Amino acid sequence: MEQFDKKLREMAEREAVSTPEGFDNRLRDTLDSLPPKRKRRRLGAVKGALIAAAACVLLVGTAFGASPGLRDILTEALGSFAPYAQEQEDKTYTIDGLEFKVKSVLADDFTIRAYVEARDMEGDIFDKIDDITIPGRVHGTVDVPMVHEWLAGNATESWMHGTECLGYDEESRTALLVVSTWKAMPEDMTGAEVDVYRMNSYLTGDHEEVWRNRWNRTIPVKVKQVETTVLGKDTALVSGLDAEEARLSPLGLTLVFHDYEIHRPALEGDALAGTEAANISVKLADGSVVAAEKGGLCGVFLPPYEENSSRVLIWNFREPVEAEQIEGIYVGGDYFPIQ
Repeated sequence: MEQFDKKLREMAEREAVSTPEGFDNRLRDTLDSLPPKRKRRRLGAVKGALIAAAACVLLVGTAFGASPGLRDILTEALGSFAPYAQEQEDKTYTIDGLEFKVKSVLADDFTIRAYVEARDMEGDIFDKIDDITIPGRVHGTVDVPMVHEWLAGNATESWMHGTECLGYDEESRTALLVVSTWKAMPEDMTGAEVDVYRMNSYLTGDHEEVWRNRWNRTIPVKVKQVETTVLGKDTALVSGLDAEEARLSPLGLTLVFHDYEIHRPALEGDALAGTEAANISVKLADGSVVAAEKGGLCGVFLPPYEENSSRVLIWNFREPVEAEQIEGIYVGGDYFPIQ
């Protein structure tokens, strides 16, 4: 019993899980209800399994398991993208009073999206936020290695990122976050990390920062990029939009313009001027149409910036689309067949 208890404690320490108060007593009570010693000969293996199961049940409250409601929200959020997602290790990270666990990651050449659970252990952080599901309350990004082969000299790179809370479970004080970044992704993603760095609130009517990742701690993630199809200038879509190339993946459509200023402004939209990005959707071979919403944009700036810079515009599909299924793409009022 002592050796088993010691082993459980070692496992808990490795998994960054604290042993709950009263663990020993509850475990012993559970063991006392098992078959008596004289039956151990026949049930030895079974009882060993029951001991492990009992310990797991007692630990589950502190092992940062998502509530059924959050699991349903995650299942709904991933939807038909689930087969393309990379599941993560069942490991928690404690950062300034919050426990984080990355559940799943989606990525292609220009989009990476991490689904993250955040638990307020004491309840003194999320209680200060007026509504964590309101956009702008949580700030984070997915850090990925720079694409060094694109950069030279004093070249620079830009990208967009954003974080949204998909749902909050009051009983477990756990929020489900989706952290997204749109930028050029390298082939080697071993350095990818999730960084949730700030939470804000307007509970008092004024802006207040209620939580900050003070030491800039990040969470490593495993990334498996989905396959991408590259379309060149010989296609109607690329030539018709004056682009350099287009990339199609199950996650979305990306347009690359190698001259930063030469592209259709209507494609990108201008939030300051009140104009929205062009609506994009794809027509599939079976006649159905899948919409895509504007995800983000990024740029690569090579000196002289006016001549050698790239503008990248990204749309994300609302459900996964395989390139071979696409018959054509609608961009605003224009239609481009895909051969």
